[in-house]
Amino acid sequence: MGNNETITKKKVVGSFLWKLMERLFSQGINLVVQIILARLLLPEDFGSLAIIVAITNYAAIFVQSGLATAIVQREEIDDLDISTLLTASLGIAGIFYVILFFVSPLIANFYEIQELTWALRVLSLILFLNAINSVQTAVLSRKMQFRKLFLRTIVAVPIAGAVGIVMAYMDMGIWALVAHNLVNMAVIVIFMSFDKTLRFPLKFSFSRVKKIYAFSGKILLTSIVTGLHDTIRTMVIGKKYSSEDLGYYDKAYTYSNYITLIVNSSISSVLLPTFSRSQNDFGALKGMARRSIKLSAFIMFPVLVGAALICEPLVRLLLTEKWLPCVPYLVLFCFLRIPGCLLSVDRQVYYAIGRSGINLFYEIGLFILNIATLLVTMQYGVIYIAIGATAVEFLGGFLICCISHKTYGYTLWERCFDLFKPFMNTAIMAVCVWAAKFIPVGYFGGMLLQIFFGVLAYIGSAILLRDENFKYLLSTIKQTISKK
Repeated sequence: MGNNETITKKKVVGSFLWKLMERLFSQGINLVVQIILARLLLPEDFGSLAIIVAITNYAAIFVQSGLATAIVQREEIDDLDISTLLTASLGIAGIFYVILFFVSPLIANFYEIQELTWALRVLSLILFLNAINSVQTAVLSRKMQFRKLFLRTIVAVPIAGAVGIVMAYMDMGIWALVAHNLVNMAVIVIFMSFDKTLRFPLKFSFSRVKKIYAFSGKILLTSIVTGLHDTIRTMVIGKKYSSEDLGYYDKAYTYSNYITLIVNSSISSVLLPTFSRSQNDFGALKGMARRSIKLSAFIMFPVLVGAALICEPLVRLLLTEKWLPCVPYLVLFCFLRIPGCLLSVDRQVYYAIGRSGINLFYEIGLFILNIATLLVTMQYGVIYIAIGATAVEFLGGFLICCISHKTYGYTLWERCFDLFKPFMNTAIMAVCVWAAKFIPVGYFGGMLLQIFFGVLAYIGSAILLRDENFKYLLSTIKQTISKK
């Protein structure tokens, strides 16, 4: 499985559009499902789920072991390499499942929530599915076959959503949430297994695994550190405060993540194979990175800031008033996501040029800052924990900008210049959205007016400031439509 395919603008744009559609459909339907589940279930149910998801997601880091990035980034990889990675991942999944099966009663006793015992044991089965799905997804991403990822999503997401909603309607509490997560991944794996090119035998080679993990080992360590502070933060809130408090915190954190996942993961999925093919040309890499960061900022700045400004009527409308306590967290987390949606591009560059160690040391530093901040803020309340996490994210963003300056020559001045117009457009939009909320038309009508004036103000500002990102997006869309 070589890496010699020619990457053209047409292929990159086409891949991005397929990935974007997959994310839009997946996150859009999941958002609808989560809204329905939130209306049917209690905040405590989501708080309990947050605890076991934090545990299983962290275990999944060891199972996946950075193999997806290794498959996509390596210049040459064959079926034996992929089979070796799959076999190793399934073996690690088995080890962690046994551990979680026996420690689940201890975790349930620690949080004094006895239903966590079997909920954790059942949801931990997802580790085996994650191992298979990671390989399947990585192979398709390497080939830039994002259309197949879209097709699997339109099958799996509605089925899992229907199962979760029916079980929630039957008042099955946390089990509705567990089933929703597990069924979604199971259907994805089964659907993708119908493709013969995504079936790999369970072979194992010590020499191959040693070679591949020499690269992915740093990625694994980076992921371990990256996920640890979020896991610790979730478990601390669940223990020190109530599961209801954790439910509000986690729901806001999850919803803010929906906003960024649609565009951010689409860009990242397409950029790594694209960057990897130019890993020896720093000039080309820098040019692609600048374009990607400018486009990310142009799209994500207004979306995140706009969401923060309308989140109260949005939560009241979609989730009902029982979820209003999550509004302050949602405002904070919309801002927390801003650095990440830009810096993911820099991190893809580091992987592409084989400097994955940068991400590792960066995450170690960020982990230390997050834990220190958590130790201070946990004494004062959950909202202070959220404020501390947001502050650390912005500090980490500045550090990445400095690292990129030294690593591949993307200077701080160039970055400020690239982000200036999206920032100004967003500031003008924010003023208009804030002013529109004083129009006395009710919270639903007011929210619609805020969105309308916000979109109008942002597009108008982009035209007046002659933002090249707006022109580039329009020309790309026109070219894509005309070619179709």
